[in-house]
Amino acid sequence: MNRLRAILVDDERLARQQLSKLLQLQAGVHLVGEAANLTEAIALLADEPPDVVFLDISMPPENGFDLLPHVPPATQVVFVTAHSEHAIRAFESKALDYLLKPVLPERLTQTIERLHEMASLKRTTASVVLGDQRNWEKIPVEAISAVIGDGNYSHVHTLTGSNFFVRRPMRDWEKLLSAAGFVVLSRSLVVNPAAFVRLEVVRREEAILHLIGLPEPIQLGRTASLRARRQLASA
Repeated sequence: MNRLRAILVDDERLARQQLSKLLQLQAGVHLVGEAANLTEAIALLADEPPDVVFLDISMPPENGFDLLPHVPPATQVVFVTAHSEHAIRAFESKALDYLLKPVLPERLTQTIERLHEMASLKRTTASVVLGDQRNWEKIPVEAISAVIGDGNYSHVHTLTGSNFFVRRPMRDWEKLLSAAGFVVLSRSLVVNPAAFVRLEVVRREEAILHLIGLPEPIQLGRTASLRARRQLASA
């Protein structure tokens, strides 16, 4: 079993100590850093991205959700908080899990098991089969440049310029490619960071994204533009 690299982010020293002790009892987990605020957490994430960050929500005057734009695509987020009312927002932000303080050992074990399952999926997600009714190709995931949604269908562009139109909804691509480090810019666009060429900011709420393998650049709206600036252009 490969060990998961984890960091803790919590403004309460006692809370960090308690969770650290619990993680030491878990098989396959290596705690590589702790942060008491977002500035320290951002530095840890930039140094060498961990497999998982255990993140507190209420850290006055800061908020754990403000760290999410700085979390690398391949890093899982587990919220650890004393407040249950943030659960819906946490899962909407694609957090892997939501633990309530005080954290129970058996509940933490469930989370660690899920993390190992996701890590295993990432290692085995090596290729996808794409094509039409006559011709099919096995394409390595890392060869995909971007996937653009079109209803229940999707356009899959590769780094070499190939384009496949397949019947597969974006929610399936998000789940598959997020585990491989791709960036979800919107509900209809998933991008391989390795395909990034440049981002042209047209105005505050609009940008144009240039990717390897796509014949035309992609126009981004406000939310997608912000995510691209944070997760692609700043990388």
